[in-house]
Amino acid sequence: MLEFYYLLKKGTEMGDRANFGIKQADGNIIFVYGHWAGHQMLARFAKAIDRVVDAGRIGDDAYATRIIISDLIGDAHSQDLGWGITVNTLADNEHKIPVFDLANDTVTLYDADWRSNVPGDKIVEFSRTDFIHRYTKEMVGV
Repeated sequence: MLEFYYLLKKGTEMGDRANFGIKQADGNIIFVYGHWAGHQMLARFAKAIDRVVDAGRIGDDAYATRIIISDLIGDAHSQDLGWGITVNTLADNEHKIPVFDLANDTVTLYDADWRSNVPGDKIVEFSRTDFIHRYTKEMVGV
């Protein structure tokens, strides 16, 4: 029984659940939930935010949000399972939660308690450029 719990906790049997937050100027946070998105999640999020920069959409919250969501979901946009979107509440989660604050141009990593459905305590905060620089290196060759 302990082995089964370990497998579930590690995400090898039931998914590798992760949430990515995009905080809007009005304070609402749009969360993108990925059932199998935990592997290299910070690198994946950094790449999505970098696409916003490449598209020249920093400062345009509607387009920035759509670009990030599209980049995270990728080709899975037509599938019925695997990805979801919530506002101000988390879906299933097994990882820390990165939130890109569009108004402050920062990315903050929050602790999470799977029972609370909201981000917990702030762990660390990066400027957008520092976050991208630090975590896009993980995507090389992926």
